[in-house]
Amino acid sequence: MNKRKYQIRIALLLVFLVAINTYVLTRHKEGTTTLDKDTLIVGMELKFPPFETVDANGNPMGVSVELAQKLGEKLGKHIEIRSLDWAGLIPALQTQNIDLIISSMSITEERLETIDFSEEYASSDIALAIYKGSDVNSYEDLNRSDVTVAVKQGTIGEMWAMNNLPDAKIKSFTEVSAGLLDVNGGQSTAFIYDPLSLIESSKNLSQIKLNLDPLPGTKGWGVGMRKGETALQQAINQALMEIKEEGFYDKMREKYLKEDVEKYESYGLKYFF
Repeated sequence: MNKRKYQIRIALLLVFLVAINTYVLTRHKEGTTTLDKDTLIVGMELKFPPFETVDANGNPMGVSVELAQKLGEKLGKHIEIRSLDWAGLIPALQTQNIDLIISSMSITEERLETIDFSEEYASSDIALAIYKGSDVNSYEDLNRSDVTVAVKQGTIGEMWAMNNLPDAKIKSFTEVSAGLLDVNGGQSTAFIYDPLSLIESSKNLSQIKLNLDPLPGTKGWGVGMRKGETALQQAINQALMEIKEEGFYDKMREKYLKEDVEKYESYGLKYFF
């Protein structure tokens, strides 16, 4: 064999080996699931204390943060918390920029069209903050052309309003405080959000009254994940069950939620976590 033919054969062999290696790596990547990862990136909107927030140094803290870390222990994974705006959580999950959502997110039919959820790990209460100068008192009073309903963008309150209040005007806000101030000033008639936040945030707002009846058809909070990862879903459901049985919820109530539980009970409400 002359030198030229030998060089050609070597070159072809190298091309073949590179192609095989690329194919194997590609197939491995395509077959990789979230459960195969050593680190799981968990998306949260860190603006919902005491569940998702930051400490004085800007580090993630709260009930959901500790729940994520506990899940990591059960699954044998390192957990990285990534702070995102609420509206960006599901898109980030779909584009694989995060692996899970643990951000007090309610399970809804609309969300189930694009992502999967674990079983509920907490019930989800939704309530109304209402402008005192209006004649609105309940959800049944909202579907009128003279009513403006404030909601937080991307929440179950917004979804419910869009689907159930065709005659009302809907105003979406990115911050809870802005929606409540709009109601307090009479620009909006009511604001749909969770009762804990409404109780706390409306204390110094003199023109707001509360209706703490739950939103009709409300489901609880779940861990969000990409569609079709059945093994991950089963592993998380098993971990959540074990975490609850081991007394994690009681520890969190004592550490973060003691005052909130008392506040709920003072309003005759059963605490949801």
